[in-house]
Amino acid sequence: MHQWPLAGRQAELSVIDTVLASGENDGLALIGAPGMGRTRLAREALARWTAAGGAAEWVAATRAAASIPFGALSHLLPGSQWLAESRVELLARVADRMAARTAGKPTLFVVDDAHLLDEASAALLRQLAAQRLVIPLVTACCCEPATDAVAALWKDTAVRLSVGPLPPEAVDRLLDLTLDGRIDPLSRRRLHRLADGNPLLLRELLADTVETGTLARRDGLWRWRGGVPARARVADLVTARLRTLDPATREVLEMIACGEPLALALLQRLADQHAIETAERSGMAVAEQSGARVTLRLAHSLYGEVLRAGLPVTRARAIWGRLAEALTAEPMRRRDDTLLAGVWQLQSGTIRRPEQVLDAARQAIGRFELDLAERLARAARGAGPGKDADWLLARILSYQGRGREAVEVLPAEPEPTSEPQPMRAVTRALILHWGLGRTDEAEQALDVGSGQDLTEATRSWIMLFDGRSRAALRSAEDVLGLPEPDEQAVIWAAMSGAMAAGLLGRPDRAAAIAERGRRVADANADRFPWGQAQVGYGLCMALHTAGRPIEAARVAERGYRRAVASDSAMMTGVWASFRGIVAKARGDLGTAQAALREAVALLEEEDAYGLTRVCLAELAGALALTGDATGAGDLLARADEHVGDHNRMFDAWIQLNRAWAEAARGMLSTAADTAAHAAKLARDTEQPMIEAWCLYDAVRLGAAVQGRLSAVAAAAPQSFAPVLADAAAALATGAPDALDRTAGVFADRGYLLLAAEAAKLAARARMRNGRGAEMRVARERATVLAEMCPQARTPLLELNDFSAVLTPREREIARLAGSLPSREIAERLGLSVNTVNNTLARAYAKLGVSRRGELAAIFVTDGG
Repeated sequence: MHQWPLAGRQAELSVIDTVLASGENDGLALIGAPGMGRTRLAREALARWTAAGGAAEWVAATRAAASIPFGALSHLLPGSQWLAESRVELLARVADRMAARTAGKPTLFVVDDAHLLDEASAALLRQLAAQRLVIPLVTACCCEPATDAVAALWKDTAVRLSVGPLPPEAVDRLLDLTLDGRIDPLSRRRLHRLADGNPLLLRELLADTVETGTLARRDGLWRWRGGVPARARVADLVTARLRTLDPATREVLEMIACGEPLALALLQRLADQHAIETAERSGMAVAEQSGARVTLRLAHSLYGEVLRAGLPVTRARAIWGRLAEALTAEPMRRRDDTLLAGVWQLQSGTIRRPEQVLDAARQAIGRFELDLAERLARAARGAGPGKDADWLLARILSYQGRGREAVEVLPAEPEPTSEPQPMRAVTRALILHWGLGRTDEAEQALDVGSGQDLTEATRSWIMLFDGRSRAALRSAEDVLGLPEPDEQAVIWAAMSGAMAAGLLGRPDRAAAIAERGRRVADANADRFPWGQAQVGYGLCMALHTAGRPIEAARVAERGYRRAVASDSAMMTGVWASFRGIVAKARGDLGTAQAALREAVALLEEEDAYGLTRVCLAELAGALALTGDATGAGDLLARADEHVGDHNRMFDAWIQLNRAWAEAARGMLSTAADTAAHAAKLARDTEQPMIEAWCLYDAVRLGAAVQGRLSAVAAAAPQSFAPVLADAAAALATGAPDALDRTAGVFADRGYLLLAAEAAKLAARARMRNGRGAEMRVARERATVLAEMCPQARTPLLELNDFSAVLTPREREIARLAGSLPSREIAERLGLSVNTVNNTLARAYAKLGVSRRGELAAIFVTDGG
């Protein structure tokens, strides 16, 4: 961090260069808040000046030197005799000395922290500038007072340049340089917010959080967990300003820190008006108006973090208690008042109104703050045990993916509670299914007499993840067909219905369902903050399975950006998984790996629907497609630790990634069999579009399953399956024209890796035909497409002219023989050693080689 480049200051440097080159002004003043980089910018300007051959002086003004006349510029004075001279004579002698020294070219005279200059030094500098002996370049803090004599350095004729916060892209550059460019988006957003473009704050925050482990790296991804560490580096930047304030003003700032944004009317009931005004004049508090309401917040988000961290526990609790009492003493008219009242009671350690705290917990759920919601629900439950608190806490725990804990607090039925019966049924069903994998019991819990739109929408969701797509679609359409269904039910049904229709090969129906859900979710965004994301998940899945990856990527990117802005880890994690899955399908393996690692990290603590398993498997597949067999195997082992009975929908996906991991190990026949088995799992879980993809991958790996793929395509003629069936037939026949058409279709759709494979096979086929012009065009096309997937290492891309003469089994064993002995090959493939050696002998004969080293050289060709 000490070697950071000067980022984001190109505009300022351009102004400085222009001003210094013109020579027609009385200098420059770089004015900005502490930590904004005024000194760094001045040093860069000085370096540029001296590099061009100019003379320069650097002076750092200090408070200690300010008490001495000419204290900052004493090195320019003519020895000790200057004490007896008049001010005019002294200035003249210094001017003469400077003129002799500059030899006709002015000196760039930099004064850092010029607001601390003594008046005599300021007068001397102005005199030298007036005679064109120096060009003053001063830095000054906008928050610090300066005498009129000193301020005249930049208020009169100097060019004033404001040094403000770094632009976001410059902050990102510094973060990427410091943290190797891998930081989860919520942590990145938090650092942006806390540093607020201040490079000094950013540097100290990074140093403190990394040292304390608050910002830690796991699986190649940096993530912030916990609050701001109360370390000296960051705290000193804030407390230095607090030391200048009187106790009453500091108390006001502490109250604002505990309650920001804090209503002015409420603060006026607790603090002296003069202290409030002083806090605002200090620049540490800012007043904002929204309609008729005025609120106060701290000028910088980090001020609040440091103030709260530095408060003794008893004092902090007392402040929160006073805030809670003041807020609840009068009618609470704003929606956020309930949340504030609940949070302040929680922070004070005294729950006086448990019902308010429960309402606050419900609002926290809507804001995606599940940790806060859990703390509020537990506090309300402890203050006044009741079934409402039990139900709410159980629901929160289920949202966090902690089903077993949720069961422990889940009340038995029937019991009096204000929680509506349909919502109780939904909560119980979600916990039983996702928490415990007890799907039958979950569906039985939904058999209630009222609120069938909510319960049936939930049933559709459960059936979808249980691998019953047809029943899930029917149930979703039943809900959507009701005259006036509940808006929440429409959103849930739209998500499951769009996914199910997409998996069944009905893309038009999926789009119509998603559009119905989108309209309802958009109209009720405040009531159901997850609604837009849930409908988006359904649409993205449908587009992905329908062979429309470019559109799916757009939906995923849009949803991802919204989720990051909402600070929801789980929502962002789900969208990151979609980004990764779609990128992997397209062949963008770098993006896929980054997005899927991010998804795993974000879902680690909150994974309500068991998606970590499939994210790990998809990440394993992305690594396998680059040839990283070891990394893929490790990730699949981690995925297997998450095995459960509640997400059968993804069993086929996981098995298909296992096939690619086997292919990366060189076990192509096993990989082909595994991909074919994945297709069967997809068929068993009513996902014909996933079955089609699995079958096509099986063909890519050498399996002869084109017949089954053709049958799937015939059953869903409007889907993407017919395209995959035609592509599989082209791969099987090796006809160059068919392969060219396949490559073109895949490229147009955005499947660059699949297009590169087909183009590679087409080029090889044309080489055998020996037609020069066509061969050159084909090779160029194959090369261009392969370069668009630079990390990919698949069996079809690895094929070269030598290995093409071998059968699939001969190629598999010959490839392994380049690095493994026959016995190990036999163990891997389940063959006898004699079979391996006999197969190798045939491969030697066809290839015209006699040693294993020659085999290794052959299979390195073209990236093998």
